[in-house]
Amino acid sequence: MNSKLLFAGALILVAGLLPGCGPSAKEKEIFRVDDSTRVADSLSRPGLVNELKLGTRTPEDKKFIKTAETKFLTGNVRAATEKIEDLAAKYGGYLTYSKLGNHESDFSRTEISLDSVILSRKIVVENFMVLRIPNDKLDSLVRELNKLILFLDYRTVKMDDISFTLLAGQKARATLKGFEERQKKNIGTKAGKLKETTAAEESLLKSKIQSDTLEVENQSLADQVKYCTLTIIIYQKPVLYSETQPQLKTDSFEPNMFVRIGIAISIGWGMFKTMIVFLFEIWWLIVVVAGTVVLYRVIRRRKKV
Repeated sequence: MNSKLLFAGALILVAGLLPGCGPSAKEKEIFRVDDSTRVADSLSRPGLVNELKLGTRTPEDKKFIKTAETKFLTGNVRAATEKIEDLAAKYGGYLTYSKLGNHESDFSRTEISLDSVILSRKIVVENFMVLRIPNDKLDSLVRELNKLILFLDYRTVKMDDISFTLLAGQKARATLKGFEERQKKNIGTKAGKLKETTAAEESLLKSKIQSDTLEVENQSLADQVKYCTLTIIIYQKPVLYSETQPQLKTDSFEPNMFVRIGIAISIGWGMFKTMIVFLFEIWWLIVVVAGTVVLYRVIRRRKKV
């Protein structure tokens, strides 16, 4: 009688241990917080660069064309876009290009039954922006971008010295101006000589066109010196989206017997693997039950003796 009570008590103890074998809700929450903390810490390690620092001061006697490009992760692309546009206006710049959109990747299609499928995809929101910023305001604007950065992918700065290019353009234009003045005098002294006058006027016209082209090129270079080009690529963490949809089948279509046998074998094999994994997960329960049975038999044999 006592042995039976002992065996029943052991089974009750095992049943009582089952609900508490896994982590509690509080422990799960602690694990979740720890995981998120580790992710946050990984983005703020000393070895990682998550801050934009820019120093583009140049000698006053030099002329540079500055171009910069950066890509970084932000919390909300739409809000960051509006903030960047406001910063450009604040520092006297303007937006020349912006492409805001969603990018889909990792598309998958999983059949969960003969008439249903799960469609999964990863959606990334990103924006490609091009700004023109006054040369002397670039460093200040870039520093304010740090408030939007969660993770910095890269930052590239290029500075082209065009001092001698501008000087060459100015010299060439001055030379053409002198040539135009001489041609005008030659045309005035050759009045009545149609052939020579026409040739001189054609030469003057070509010189004028060349001079105007040089002037436009010089103004374009001066504009690039005054306003630098800043390219910003921003994105946010991907969103995983999945939905279950019916897999439409017509009445005229039905898998043949061999296909159905193959599906049944596949489903059965999956259930068998799940059962094996489950048995390994409750190994401790098997050990406790086996130990209880052995203990019960030992006590029973001693009673008989």
